[in-house]
Amino acid sequence: MILIGNKRMVKNRMLKQELEQKNQHINVLIAEQERNRIGQDLHDTLGHVFASLSLKSELAMKLIDQDTDKAKEEMATVNRLSKEALHKVRNIINDLKVQSFEEEVQGMKMLLESANFEFHFNNREKARVLSPSKQSILAMILREAVNNVIKHSEATKVYCSLAEEQEAVTLTVHDNGCGLENDTALQSIEQRVTRVNGTLEVTNEEGLKIEITVPRGEQL
Repeated sequence: MILIGNKRMVKNRMLKQELEQKNQHINVLIAEQERNRIGQDLHDTLGHVFASLSLKSELAMKLIDQDTDKAKEEMATVNRLSKEALHKVRNIINDLKVQSFEEEVQGMKMLLESANFEFHFNNREKARVLSPSKQSILAMILREAVNNVIKHSEATKVYCSLAEEQEAVTLTVHDNGCGLENDTALQSIEQRVTRVNGTLEVTNEEGLKIEITVPRGEQL
């Protein structure tokens, strides 16, 4: 019995290490894809703007001693284009902050199933009623919760769901592991929940069950 138990512990430890390695690999791939996307966005949205700025400013310099009014018109165009460029840069930055909740769920599904975890998620589309910023934070909470399962729970199954209420959405993450000995691993989740004025409930029986309720209104 002891030998069987030791083999099981070794196997679980190896699975955890393999899962963490795959998690790191996926993060690297995601970062690379994101860099490529950012580069393409910058090229597509700003390339022609900066080319126009260069041409217009050169033209204004040539006209400044010949036709002051025309030079002023060109400088006004330069001013307008520079404001447009700033606006587009801000939009790109804002897009970087937003993470699709449903994409995060799909990523977690691929990650866990590749390491022989049984993973179920019901009603992932319910997150769409939340603002993009809240969806992004909820996605980060899900990632934190799944990482806790990987590192601490010794679980083999993870069940997640979203429930839509009149004024809130509740994310439930439940595993069949050994639970948590202390709540230190939940501190990061608590901070994110506080940021969206939500609530966190933890049940440490028959595995770990956490329920995060996020208000639908109140734009972040």
